[in-house]
Amino acid sequence: MDCLFCDFVSGKKKKNRNGFPFRFLHEMDHTVSFLSIDFPATQDGHTLVISKKHFSSLEDIPFYIQKELLGHVSLVGKALKKRHEGYNVLLNNGKSAGQYVSHTHFHVVPRNKGDQISIEDWNRKKMTKKRFLSLQKELRKTLHSL
Repeated sequence: MDCLFCDFVSGKKKKNRNGFPFRFLHEMDHTVSFLSIDFPATQDGHTLVISKKHFSSLEDIPFYIQKELLGHVSLVGKALKKRHEGYNVLLNNGKSAGQYVSHTHFHVVPRNKGDQISIEDWNRKKMTKKRFLSLQKELRKTLHSL
């Protein structure tokens, strides 16, 4: 299997695609964080948090590693808030959701008021109360069956 993030973790790759050196910002037992080379035009500090072991989807990751991932994301967010007003946490889970590297990774994107970054940019759907309740029932049933 060819995975860019696995190559970074193993030390097989030492540089990003633009030639910048790859270095961990922080390392825990099962997770690492590193600076992304894809920055929004108005902010810097976009950080990725990944598991050391390869998992393509969030639901494939054992709970104990998920727990560490969330703690690691929180720690990165706390560090970013020393220089920024807030941050977004993003997970693109699957190609149709915009996941380009098939290794589950969280984006922690620093934010400041007026930064013109548009994260939630979709057209909102109008829904009747009846449809909302029906959808709620369907999803609850699916969740309880897992």
